Amino acid sequence: MHAVLIVDDEPFVRLSLASMRAWEEDGFDMSHEASNGKEALEVLANHPEIDIVLLDISMPVMDGIEFLKRASNGDAAPRAFIVLSAYDDFHLVRTAFTQGAVDYVRKEEMEGDAILGALRKAAAGIDKSRDPGSSIIERRQVEFLRAQMLRDLIAEPPAGDSAAALASLGVELAPPFFLCAFWIGEFQSVAARYRDDGLERFSSMIERSLAQVLSKRGKGNVVTVRPDHVLVFFHGEEDTSGIYCSDAKEYLERYFSIRVNFSMSAACGSLADIRPAYQAALSHRGVESRIVVLAKRFIRESFAMPGLSLSGVADKAGVSKNHLSWEFTRETGETLTEYVARVRIEEAKRLFSTTRLKVYEVAERVGYQNVEHFSRVFKKMAGTSPSAWAEEDSPP
Repeated sequence: MHAVLIVDDEPFVRLSLASMRAWEEDGFDMSHEASNGKEALEVLANHPEIDIVLLDISMPVMDGIEFLKRASNGDAAPRAFIVLSAYDDFHLVRTAFTQGAVDYVRKEEMEGDAILGALRKAAAGIDKSRDPGSSIIERRQVEFLRAQMLRDLIAEPPAGDSAAALASLGVELAPPFFLCAFWIGEFQSVAARYRDDGLERFSSMIERSLAQVLSKRGKGNVVTVRPDHVLVFFHGEEDTSGIYCSDAKEYLERYFSIRVNFSMSAACGSLADIRPAYQAALSHRGVESRIVVLAKRFIRESFAMPGLSLSGVADKAGVSKNHLSWEFTRETGETLTEYVARVRIEEAKRLFSTTRLKVYEVAERVGYQNVEHFSRVFKKMAGTSPSAWAEEDSPP
């Protein structure tokens, strides 16, 4: 059993983490908590059995970075520090890794499976790091951070220092490079087949196989986006990239007896090209996940509800709102809020074209209780005010 200390200044977050699942059945004791770094140091001093710390970065009194600087293991058993960070704290996450953190989980993606995965990896690292001379923790830091930074590039615009940060981790995305996106077909049956060995092992084998084919065709990086979807950043000519995709597909299908689809992007000339190139690759695939399909269907059926919320859409999709938000943006290239607004404004345009309703009446019919808010959103998306649009497009 690994003892875990939860450090966060928000009581609800601490309670949510501790009650997220039956942790003891997974081998983790989540009974220790602290509200800031100073308090956490005192808890560690009184409970030397604690070997894993779930740590928020931004806290009053003493933040997570200062805590990491002071939390020395000394002669005690090795400890692993897992950072909990908000969307805009990535620069602090990198600092946390230099101070000894071994993993991080975004608060926006904080779910039982994500936390459990981080805890299990940390526990495995602790056990192995007890062997003299082991560098497993250091290697995991680099491998994890490299993969996460590549995943971040397909989900959001790059930060100003992204190129330098990637280079420090051994990743050089010199133009031109291509994105080769692979999907495992009929994944439910594949998951059932590998249930005993675990999907993590299956994903690892897929990643290694793609890297093996890559070593024969060019250079690049392989990163798992999710168990059924792997992305390759390929350095080389366009023809060579296409050959690599075909060879990799054949290799995976032959040796794993699975069906594989792939899509290749246009050439990327900079980090800023990655996200739109990835979205184009997704659109070429043309298949959305069940989660996104359910979310879109519910939004189109219920967009006129004034109280339509992310939580309500997530309930219909059968996932947490954090997971839905990440998955929706990753697959579609727009946030849920943007999608809801687009659906509402499309309907507003239709109403202006087919009826003589007043602006406030159209606003109410598409889910906006505040006509000023409706007007601002409409102008942002349509390029003109609702009244101007209505004058030009209203029926005779």
